[in-house]
Amino acid sequence: MSNVSCFIVEDDPQAYEYAYSIIKQYGGIDIIGNADTIVGAANTIKELQPDFIVLDVFLTDGNAFEFLKLFENVDFKIIFTTSFAKFAIDAFKFSALDYLLKPYAEKEMIIALDKVIKDIHKENYQLQLNTLLQNLSDNEESKKIVLKNAEAMHIVKLKDILYAKSDSNYTTFLLINGKEILVSKPLKSFDKKLTFQNFFRAHQSYLINLMHVTSFNKRNEEVILKEIHTIPVAQSRKKNLIDFIEKHL
Repeated sequence: MSNVSCFIVEDDPQAYEYAYSIIKQYGGIDIIGNADTIVGAANTIKELQPDFIVLDVFLTDGNAFEFLKLFENVDFKIIFTTSFAKFAIDAFKFSALDYLLKPYAEKEMIIALDKVIKDIHKENYQLQLNTLLQNLSDNEESKKIVLKNAEAMHIVKLKDILYAKSDSNYTTFLLINGKEILVSKPLKSFDKKLTFQNFFRAHQSYLINLMHVTSFNKRNEEVILKEIHTIPVAQSRKKNLIDFIEKHL
């Protein structure tokens, strides 16, 4: 079985040497080239056709997303690296793609390499990349999340989610069109992703989209979404919810 091929796109010589040494020691991976500009990288990658690349988000002549637009189809996997946490971390999480925040530990790169090797032939990667690019735009209306289960990969607009409900180690998302999507991840994993995107953990079992709040019943400690869906509000979270509603809605 032939080795997996890798190309490194990095304009910091020390960061390049660090990534190179880890990948080389990992074994079973051929590093077939490197570049420090988006134009140089794009031209060489089209010629060499590596299985995956390690891609720095910011380069001397542009950023990684300008680089991706130079390809009609991205048929290689990507491990993103970045020193700018605020720029892209949320977008990467929504799109279910891997990133390494510099300075990263050796074990973090190894985990990312493990995933690349495991997923090297998986389909639907282009969908994930398209979602990533949309999430990095300034248009809040276009923000999306990838919800994966055994049957399908669902690309869902955040504004179309009413709430997420916990069911042990599973989470059920209810959309405004009535569709339900069951995902084999606990609610807390989505809580971390969506807290800063107008979602609120109203209860241990519920994460609600604040865009769809139509009323709050203080006596019953319930919040109403779209005038139909009644969601319990934990006593400990009631004040925070009321404060948010008064300030932002």
